Amino acid sequence: MALMLSLPNFLSGCADKSFPRIGETPPGITCNDVNNEYISLNRLKGNVVVIYFWSSSCCGDKLKQLEPWFSLSKYKGLSILAVNVGSDENSVKLFAANNGLAFTMLTDEHGMISRQYGVVGFPTIFILDRNGIIRNKIVGNTEAAYLLKLVSRLL
Repeated sequence: MALMLSLPNFLSGCADKSFPRIGETPPGITCNDVNNEYISLNRLKGNVVVIYFWSSSCCGDKLKQLEPWFSLSKYKGLSILAVNVGSDENSVKLFAANNGLAFTMLTDEHGMISRQYGVVGFPTIFILDRNGIIRNKIVGNTEAAYLLKLVSRLL
C-alpha cells in the first residue's frame, strides 16, 4: 500500500526532469575533441549543428554515412558533433581515422553529456538551427537521406 501511495510522487519526479526539448536551447557543450581542439557549442551559433550521440556497439555504420554530405555541406554552415558515449578517446580517434571522418568527434566516456541531454538510446540526434535552438530530435536509427532532408531545410 505504501508503495502505491508513493508511486505518483516518484512518477511526477521523473516528469520534472528538464531535458532539452524542441524549441529550446540545449545544454552547453565545452570540451576538447579527440584531436585536442577546443569545442564550444556556443561558438557554433550561426551554423546548423547536428549533435549525434552514438555508441561503438551499435551506430558506427550509420555515423559513417554522414561523411559524404558533411563534406558537401560544411561550407554552407553545417557542423556535426558526433558524441561517442562509453568509449575512450583513443578508440574514438582510431574509429574516425580508419573511416575518414572529418567532422568533430567527442567522447563522453562516463556519460555526463548524454545525461544532460536525456539520451536513453542510440543513436539520439539533435538538430539545432543557426540560432542554437533545437528544431528536431530523433531517437533510434534513421536514414542519412532523411537526416539530410531535415538539415537542408535549415541551411
